[in-house]
Order: sequence, then C-alpha cells, then structure tokens
Amino acid sequence: MPKQGFLLADVPKLFSTANDKPGWALCIGAGTSVPLFPDWYSLGSEMAKQLVPETPFDVEALKKSGFSPDSMIQMVKNATDLNDLEFTMRMSNILYHKLQSKISVEDWNDVVDVLGANNISNCSMEKWRLFSSYRDTVLKETTAYQLAIAIMESIKQHNAPQCILSFNAEPLLFAMLNFLLADGRKQPPKKVFNKVISSISGGGLGTIPYVFCHGLLPVTTNPHKFSTSIDKLVFLEEEYLHLANNSFSWQSTTFINTCISQHIVFVGTSLTDPNMRRWLSWTHANRLDEMRQNGIDIKDSTQHYWIRTIPNDKNTMPWIEAAVSHLGVRIVWIDNWSQVGLALNKMLGISKKNPPPTRAKKGKDTFRKRPNKKQSRHVTARDRLRGLSASNSKRHSL
Repeated sequence: MPKQGFLLADVPKLFSTANDKPGWALCIGAGTSVPLFPDWYSLGSEMAKQLVPETPFDVEALKKSGFSPDSMIQMVKNATDLNDLEFTMRMSNILYHKLQSKISVEDWNDVVDVLGANNISNCSMEKWRLFSSYRDTVLKETTAYQLAIAIMESIKQHNAPQCILSFNAEPLLFAMLNFLLADGRKQPPKKVFNKVISSISGGGLGTIPYVFCHGLLPVTTNPHKFSTSIDKLVFLEEEYLHLANNSFSWQSTTFINTCISQHIVFVGTSLTDPNMRRWLSWTHANRLDEMRQNGIDIKDSTQHYWIRTIPNDKNTMPWIEAAVSHLGVRIVWIDNWSQVGLALNKMLGISKKNPPPTRAKKGKDTFRKRPNKKQSRHVTARDRLRGLSASNSKRHSL
C-alpha cells in the first residue's frame, strides 16, 4: 500500500545534518519559476503563436491527445524553416520575455549579466545590488525565491543540500542564491554554488553542484553563446529521445547517483517525466532488493519526497500518492506555494520560519531597500542606487 502523504502541520524532521549520511538534494522543475517564466506547455503554445501564427495551436486539445511538452516544441520546430541556432534564439526570447518586461530597459543588460554569471565574482557588486533591487517587485512572485531563502537558512544550520538538480532552461534560482550570498557585502564572498551544464564543467571543490540536467538557454543576443550551448540542450523531442536511449549520459548518471546516495526533495515538477520516473524506478527497485537481502523492513524504504499543492479534487490525493509510491517517493502536501519554504524547513528540522535576508549593520555596504511606492515608475533601479549613494555622501559630509 502506498504511504499516505504528510500534511504541512504534520511534517516531521526527515533529514539529519549534512555530516550524516545520506544527505539531501533538491530537484526543481519549471513550476518554481512561474509566473516569471512559462511552464513547458505554455512555452510551446507561445512559440507556436509567434513562429507559426497562421496555424491555430490548441495546447489543451494536444495535451488530451497525449502529447508531451517536448513533443509540442518539436512540432513547432518541424513547422518552421528555422535552423537549430535560429530556433534556439527565438525560444530564448520567448522564455525570458515576461521577466524582461518587468525590468527597466536601462537595467536589463546588467540583469542579463547577473543571470549569465557562473559565480558572484563574474559581476560587479553594483550589478548584484541592482538585481536585488527587484526583490520585492519581481522576484518574490516565484517559488524559487521561497526556496532560495530556505536553502540559505539550511546553509547557516549546517544542513545544506549536497547538490541541486534543475530541469529548467533558465538560471533564476541559481542567480537568487548568489545575490542572497552577496547581500550586504562589499566584496564577492567565497564561491558556494558550482554551475554544471555538461560532463566537463569545471569542478568546484567544497562547493554545492548546481546541475542543469537539460542544459541552459542563454539570455543573450550573441549567436556565439547560443552556438556553444545548443548541443547541451534537451528541449526538443528528438533530443529527449536521444537522452532516453543513452543510459550512460552524464544527465542520467548524475541523476541516478543522486537518487542512490541522497534523499531528493522534488519541487515544481510534475513527476510525469518518463526519464525521471524510469531512473527513480530503477534505483528504488535496487534499494528494495538490497533491503530484503539485508533483512531490513521495506516499510522504511521511502527515500525521496515531493512537495506539491493539494489538488482541488481531494479525492485524487490517494491516487497521486499511489502514482509515485513505486518510485520511493512520499508526498508533502501544502495548501499553496507560499508554504514551500516552511515545508522544507520542517523537513530539515529548522524550527523558525524563513526570515528575510540578513541586512548588514549600519555603516556597512547594504543592498538598497525597496523604493517608496510614490516614486516615479520610470526611475530605474540604477538611478535609485545612484541617488542613495549621493545621499549618503552628502550626509557624511555634514
């Protein structure tokens, strides 16, 4: 019988400290970046509207017909005359469109630099401050922000994730984690997260691997950056099928090794991805065999957890729980996505609620507070930062 999921009020401490084995890892999907970024179905639908406007595209009808998001994106690609580079650049423009619409024109290039940074030292501290200035107006809309706060708290409590697996095409959570690390500092802090986009990505001894399992779509108009990343992307069905047929790809071995050695917390993913389900099924079946051989009660076989919202039809809850039980996954039910940080804290045994990022004490270089609502909407974050700097200089001269 599948194990009943935990309601938020009943979530116990599920993971020990990082010094104990196994540790925990985080696996995120597109749901963590909504509404700043589209989910995969919405991305495919918007691409069809823009690239093949003469042909109606009914995403709901296609979903009912059993087509997956990657197959829909493949449909759009097949219906155009665009080559791989052109198609990838158009997909990137559509993917980042909503975020760009919320950032001032004057600030966008600096935000692009932050999103493309491999670590904090790749950008000036002024650019990180500028990115942080959109914290309240833009970034807090997402589950990724709640996760970033919870992850930073886990680091303080010496129970950080052993790695982060991302199936997203964008680096929103990665950038948020880095700007929280940079918050209140004059100089870039020590590197904590190591971006991994291929099997030969540079290692980072003592860092937390942040793995983009399906690659990363650059946010740039530079064709060269797209051409160097195309072979690492897994968003079309043909790319997905190639990955499915290669059991020794770096993506599959990374995911499988994490499944075996860590507790994985899934957030923002539907857990319907065939590859992901196959990998989880393999590792869980192997775990059950080893437990039986060693006389261990298989009632303790749960290895992973899935944080997701309670469905509108609560009668489906036991069926959803049954759909992932053979994968070694147990569900943590939350009422809405604003509770994801609290759920993760309870799983980690962190009793206090997610606090706001710590501000540096008076006299130190801090990130600017959110501007007054009465301020002109046309004033950019850069202008406000400069104004603050000028004001501080004047005050110190008195």
